[in-house]
Amino acid sequence: MTDSLLSVDRLAVHFGGRSKLFGAAAPTVKAVNDVSFKIDSQRTFGLVGESGSGKSTVARAILQLVDIHAGSIHLDGTDVTHVQRSAELGFRKRVQAVLQDPFSSLNQVHTTETIVGDPITRHRGVKPGNERRDLVGALLDLVGLGRDYLDRYPYEMSGGQRQRISIARALAVEPDLVIADEATSALDVSIQSQVINLLQDIQRERGVAFLFIAHDLEVVSHMSHEVGVMYLGYLVESGAAEAVYQAPTHPYTEMLVASIPFPNPREQAKRRLLRQSFKTAEPPSPANLPPGCPFENRCPVAMDICREEMPPTSVVHHGGVARCHLHTSGPALGGESVVEFIKSQAKGCVEV
Repeated sequence: MTDSLLSVDRLAVHFGGRSKLFGAAAPTVKAVNDVSFKIDSQRTFGLVGESGSGKSTVARAILQLVDIHAGSIHLDGTDVTHVQRSAELGFRKRVQAVLQDPFSSLNQVHTTETIVGDPITRHRGVKPGNERRDLVGALLDLVGLGRDYLDRYPYEMSGGQRQRISIARALAVEPDLVIADEATSALDVSIQSQVINLLQDIQRERGVAFLFIAHDLEVVSHMSHEVGVMYLGYLVESGAAEAVYQAPTHPYTEMLVASIPFPNPREQAKRRLLRQSFKTAEPPSPANLPPGCPFENRCPVAMDICREEMPPTSVVHHGGVARCHLHTSGPALGGESVVEFIKSQAKGCVEV
């Protein structure tokens, strides 16, 4: 069905409201809507967006941790939208996860040898003993810790060290895909850089693919080959990471870029003025989505059609897609970057 390692097609995840004792049930929360992307072997696809955009829900859907309302997920062409219990062990071996908080995701009463070694026993059949200890030691060498950590407990380590243990545990079963959900967000900036470089080194050495999820577009574009930008459950832009970062085609992507600190004071001042052109408003509730574009109430170049109709996906200049009426209505940018158009409409507050 596909040459890609992972293919997500029109994925939707909705959470039904709980029934109240007296009164109507709460409305359905549409956390993810019509999301499609692919990840090739030995490649990284990054998902970026603000908190509440649906990034982690996409990850949980792929990991079979939440029910899927619509759409499909294929792994190497095999439908894994709803993995049967008999096939779950094989699926877990191929798809692993590294989560945001390594303290809560690691068992504090187990040593590193047990934390990393138990998946080796379960998935590879290597029983506790010298052979398993050597395999765990090799993984600790791989993630830059060394065998001195074999008998340490998570509470004896720093956050960066614990995250390296999480990475070693994910790699213990030799997966094809690792989902890193905000894996660097809780770490200091210098440690973030070390972990990202480690993941890139592991990809080159082991050939593993990554779904890398974060809220920082600069970090995601540095780590990823392709990137998808999510807003309120929708994938509003996706394409080659560097091209999306340098010349975004959706106003929300440009807002994220303008929010990134820049070392040049003059350029930073321009970015600050550009950010001011975006409207200050709360995003709509995922339980009460508007009929049109969900970004309309914050967009500085919104049109009447944006309030009335959800924009279709359009092929854009970097070969990816974007959901924005600017490419089909009004100025009809035809897939080109929105940056200059937004600047021109900012009523002189941004010097071009």
